[in-house]
Amino acid sequence: MVHRHHLAVLWCCILLAGVLAGGCMNIPATTSPANPEIRKFNSTAEIEEYLRNSMAYASQDAMYRTVVPTTAWTGSLSKAEARTDQASGTGIPAPAIPGMADYSRTNVQVVGVDEPDIVKNDDRYIYTISGQNLVIIDAYPAERASVVSVTEISDTPRDIFVYGDRLVLFSTGTHEVDPRTIGEDIDGKSMPVPPYYRFSPPVTHATIYNIRERAKPQVIRDYSIEGDYLDARMIGSLLYLVTQEYVYPYCDAPVTVPLLREGTKTVVRPDVWYFDNPESQYTFTTITALDVATGNERDAQTYLLGSENTLYVSKDAIYVSYPRYRPAIYRVQEDLPLRSVAAGGSIGPSSVITADFNTLPAEERESILESLRRGEEDAVRRQEADQTTTVIHKIGIKDGAITYRAKGEVPGTLHNQFSMDEYGGNLRVATTSSVYSRRFGQYTYNNVFVLDSNMKTIGGLTHIAEQETIYATRFIGDKLYMVTFRRIDPLFVIDLSDPERPKVLGKLKIPGYSDYLHPYDATHIIGIGKETATNDWGGVSTSGVKLALFDISDLENPRLIDKVQIGDAGSDSAALSDHHAFLFDKAKNLLVIPIRAVTAEPVVKGDSFSPYPRVWYGAYVFGLFPETGFCLRGTVQHGSGEGGYYSTVMTPSSEVKRSLTIDNVLYTISGKQVKANPLDNLSTTLAKIPLPPAGDIHYPTVVK
Repeated sequence: MVHRHHLAVLWCCILLAGVLAGGCMNIPATTSPANPEIRKFNSTAEIEEYLRNSMAYASQDAMYRTVVPTTAWTGSLSKAEARTDQASGTGIPAPAIPGMADYSRTNVQVVGVDEPDIVKNDDRYIYTISGQNLVIIDAYPAERASVVSVTEISDTPRDIFVYGDRLVLFSTGTHEVDPRTIGEDIDGKSMPVPPYYRFSPPVTHATIYNIRERAKPQVIRDYSIEGDYLDARMIGSLLYLVTQEYVYPYCDAPVTVPLLREGTKTVVRPDVWYFDNPESQYTFTTITALDVATGNERDAQTYLLGSENTLYVSKDAIYVSYPRYRPAIYRVQEDLPLRSVAAGGSIGPSSVITADFNTLPAEERESILESLRRGEEDAVRRQEADQTTTVIHKIGIKDGAITYRAKGEVPGTLHNQFSMDEYGGNLRVATTSSVYSRRFGQYTYNNVFVLDSNMKTIGGLTHIAEQETIYATRFIGDKLYMVTFRRIDPLFVIDLSDPERPKVLGKLKIPGYSDYLHPYDATHIIGIGKETATNDWGGVSTSGVKLALFDISDLENPRLIDKVQIGDAGSDSAALSDHHAFLFDKAKNLLVIPIRAVTAEPVVKGDSFSPYPRVWYGAYVFGLFPETGFCLRGTVQHGSGEGGYYSTVMTPSSEVKRSLTIDNVLYTISGKQVKANPLDNLSTTLAKIPLPPAGDIHYPTVVK
């Protein structure tokens, strides 16, 4: 007897075969001669037809599709390679660090590729977003520092760039359109508003100011484009803005394509490109190139891609990635439980890896992991496991021209932009795979893949740190430094000198974890994250902010030189989630970390007692010596008070967001003020510059 479920699967297979045989639909679109994978829409009607067909297929696909095993990496690994493959290697080359003679720059991933931020500076002025305002501060000399201009922004300000006497402000709002229409289609025709349809599309502005007179910024150009602000980069005077607009092909709402406008005038009508494969959610992802020096537009291209994008940008390419989820069919069959070597009993799917897994004897841990590996391979072979992959599109950028290059796909998902890096013409990618099957539960491991210039996978290393997740990665030269975490913090050193055969050279396990890794020199790397400890229930609890200095001169045996813990549970730092908040200057022997330090002891004031811990807001300033580690040079306080639950999860105005230097003065910026302190005497305050209200939450318990 044939069950309904089997019929549904059969119908799905027939549908899939039809799609693969003839594409998602029969659209007479233009194919790029440079890359046949990508096609160009010729009309809005083509876009709407493509969306109707592909998303209808994706909807069925999510219910019935079996996993299509990825072909991105077909190499196999022995168990020894998957765990602790050892090889000799040379030291990492010293990282290139931009000159910092007079003032600090934004901490960026790629030297020569500037990143936008909420604070920028030069050798005299500080430029910052404060609430709905663009604020310019004449900061040097510090004793005479003052706000010279406050420009109110009608939309929501996001980030800024500064290039000489030009400032670019990115802001987001909604598009002002004729109430009788919702904009233009791909052919430039006005599109009427359907009945009962309310249209309020997001729009991103890139406003270029002339700031020769800092007291009177003047708008040179105000560009706008449909879509929300995603990110941007600047190489020389060329700015590349990435925006994203979700596509909702429902309720008979017409599809509108992004247009680059200056004021009300359309200046660029981007081509719209697509790939003949279905996604569960679509976005119009637009890359716009502008010349900040002249204020002129250079190019704009729109790509119909998936969502949840992560960007990496080198000097000649933008890599846009997103996860592709692959739901699976779960067949009803006999459950085959794993066996515990020590206990000799079965382990059910929900308890394959318990909270105290890392405390089990090594032999038992390896037995469980080996069973999980076999179970994963079997589940994928039988098409019974969920396995998410990451799609990566390589888009060339050269002299303001935007050209699609190639597409790749690797198993697993990315942690952040530092999970990708371009080196020697190849793209290196670190991912976390999380595979689920009914028989074996959740199985997590990490991978490293190398893709060539055509985005074809040429090498890979899988099953690294099983049942752990990537928390931080840093590619430096032909090495990768990777931190994973479940209960302890393993720092892996991975050799990528042979792109086709990545190898684990060494690893170091210590309590806690790092969220961000930063090179100190050729043989040392800095980590910042959280300290951890075992709680009363046998699980892991996070504690204060942790700084760690690692010696990587012996790549096979990395070691911890020093670590510092700041605060107790509830402590945090903006640098844990945003590398722009991390200020390091090796020449000045300077490391500055914004800190919210929570002290576990309750507050006692005379005869009164408060059950809440003490909270301190400010910045910690360290010197750093490769032989001995961290040396506290001082702190700069912006506020303090009693901390209940909300003070440890929200951001009060006293919390420091950024820090910078001009000459030998340290400037720390919170939501309410900028403080200037000399580096040789941090206890002295040269200036306090109040900022306009930034819209942060203020707590009555916070005292000055």
